[in-house]
Amino acid sequence: MIHDAALNVMETVGVRIHSRTAKDALRKAGASVDERTSVVKFPANVTKSLISKVPPKIVLAGREKEFDLPVDGTHCYFTTDGCGITVWDQKKKARRLSVLQDIKDTAHISDYLPFCSIYEPMVVAHDVPQSMHVASGMREALMTTRKHIETESTSNPEEAKVQIQMAAEIVGGMEELRKRHLISAMVCTMSPLTLDGNATEAAMAWADAHVPVHITGMAQMGISGPATIAGDLVVNHAETLALACAMQAHSSGCPTIYGSVLSNMDPRTGAFLGGSPESILLGATSHEMAKYVNMPSACGGMGSSARIPGIQATLENSLFGLMGGSVCAEINNGIGLVSGSTMLSYEQLVIDNEIAAMAVSCCREIPVNEETIHLNLIKEVGILGMGTKKGNYLNQMETLMEARQFYQSGLFNSRPFEDWEAKGKKDDMTLAKEKADWILVNYKPVYLDKDMLSRIDSIAKKASK
Repeated sequence: MIHDAALNVMETVGVRIHSRTAKDALRKAGASVDERTSVVKFPANVTKSLISKVPPKIVLAGREKEFDLPVDGTHCYFTTDGCGITVWDQKKKARRLSVLQDIKDTAHISDYLPFCSIYEPMVVAHDVPQSMHVASGMREALMTTRKHIETESTSNPEEAKVQIQMAAEIVGGMEELRKRHLISAMVCTMSPLTLDGNATEAAMAWADAHVPVHITGMAQMGISGPATIAGDLVVNHAETLALACAMQAHSSGCPTIYGSVLSNMDPRTGAFLGGSPESILLGATSHEMAKYVNMPSACGGMGSSARIPGIQATLENSLFGLMGGSVCAEINNGIGLVSGSTMLSYEQLVIDNEIAAMAVSCCREIPVNEETIHLNLIKEVGILGMGTKKGNYLNQMETLMEARQFYQSGLFNSRPFEDWEAKGKKDDMTLAKEKADWILVNYKPVYLDKDMLSRIDSIAKKASK
């Protein structure tokens, strides 16, 4: 019903598209383009034909193959969040402007964190000229982490082309980049029912290079979408399919990801509510819409609206994380930022990695077979207090082997109260800060070699002129 309603909207209302390249491609594919208003209307058969060209499975590549991520419906990955403009200082209990060093440091930490699978440059570097924000962030990410990199803050096709050149240099050329997707890009729609000109032209550049694009709608219930979950999904679905159709019309078979970060407004203020029950339900249901049209999914994820890191952010992100794991959302965006994805917290980055670990662990497959039910062991150990083994499983070899698979936190302390007291009565935020500081000092990333970095710098330098 939601899919059919979105097709109806696309055909009768249309989507306003401010990109010449996209409009030309869609006209050739059979869509109706009103040049006066830039509204494009999509006959249902045209939409269905173009969407069928989206590859249902892709691999997001790392710099090294051990970090490759099959996006095939059987894995659940978490990414850092992007485009923060401030950083939380835990000691001063205050925020400061973000700088390039924050991108370096978060790439360093994310390369270490085992459940952060994708790194997205997390902040805007205020100490870098605006024209170099995107290229500088990508340079630091490519230099530092071996994991897949997603770029969010690209604002025009020229910035996209620079990043494409950087990635192609690393993988061995443009043709290799089309096959080995070292980077992917987030492109946002404008709700309701609009595609920005520069962002869509950037999407066309990504499509040309077969760089996967996370189409990310952000329709807000009650402001830029209807105040119902179903209605908001219709608006988001129409926008997402419109951009996906434009990309396929321009470059058939280009990797395209159904990504959305939907929410409701705060009815008291109109503010964005990133951690509400409604936003969590929207994340789960938009993932189902992605699967309905057989597209890879990057829906929902973390992204608390808490003003500062801590209890509220951890609670909301835990619910987000568990939702992503329970529906097997393939790519879950957003660890490490709070305040509506505007403020970086090093502490929350470490805590959110724990949330991702627990979410994946909670939602893992439970094998039920003759080996795992341990029927013979149950008979052998017997009843509490009776027989030779007195009902005690602790000293069994099977327990020793199986217990190695139990989840163990790399951050939180479950030891006795007296042990916590003896170690300084540290709260969780203090432990998280200490963990982040420890990573920066003790973990040594595998950086790009100097020759390759020099070539990357040359590309960025040319772009700045």
